Amino acid sequence: MKHLAGPMVGIAVIAACSQHNGTTNTTKAGPTQVFLIDAPFPYDQVARVDVYIVRVAAGTNPDTVGTGPGVIAAPHRAYNLLDLANGAAAKLGEGILLSGQYVQFLVTIDADSSSITLKDGTVLTNKTSPGIDWGGYPSRFSFGLFTDPPIQIADTGAVVVIDFDLGRSFSARDPTNPAAGFNYVGYMQVRNSAVTGSVSGTVMGQNDGPIADASITLLVVNPNYPSDEATWGVLGTARSDATGRFRLPYASPGSYVLAVDAPATSVYGSLRVPGVSVHTGTETQTGTSIVPHK
Repeated sequence: MKHLAGPMVGIAVIAACSQHNGTTNTTKAGPTQVFLIDAPFPYDQVARVDVYIVRVAAGTNPDTVGTGPGVIAAPHRAYNLLDLANGAAAKLGEGILLSGQYVQFLVTIDADSSSITLKDGTVLTNKTSPGIDWGGYPSRFSFGLFTDPPIQIADTGAVVVIDFDLGRSFSARDPTNPAAGFNYVGYMQVRNSAVTGSVSGTVMGQNDGPIADASITLLVVNPNYPSDEATWGVLGTARSDATGRFRLPYASPGSYVLAVDAPATSVYGSLRVPGVSVHTGTETQTGTSIVPHK
């Protein structure tokens, strides 16, 4: 790979992040890396979610006219998002970007080469019936991510993390029968890892052992409707592993409600833990959350 003079930008799939603490009056190029991770999904029903990433681009202008965003990485391959749990990330590549503030990222997806595989071996695509309904998008499309505040790329480069939220991007048409197909909505986020923290803990069933494949969500309470969870925002999601442990990385500082939801097929229900504080550069450990029976 040929490098131009300037900072290298790395890309991975989870959430976009850079390592820059201030602005600069001069524009230089540096390496920026990009990584990919996942967010929650009905894991107990699905074996694989393979999304084909064509390329990732970034721009300093919210408009797509003119020169447009510059390509950071062009992996041209499929990634199983279910492999990206509890902070794991897949490196998509790296490229050269001028230092400065980036307000949009474009992720190009090839729907024809993407699929969802159920645990019974059924493979769903945009060509099977039932399959994946990509919501009217063409077979290859770009998904725009606009950042507020902008992502700072330093003179020495940055690491950009794109959070692909499976739980909200793909919804089962019939939650009790995933073979009925999925609808794609598309939900990804970009964050600056330099100003984030993380949350971790363990999920256990009441009078029982660990709960695997539980959905973990950090909720932002709506001050206008503090009692209506349907109006609250979602900062990020994760899932518990076979030991009940979970880790939610790249969380913005603030106070949240931790939502724990056991799989739909489980005998256990849900739990809400208020007052979970996230601080930059630290991991908030929530301990063991005991989920009651339904």
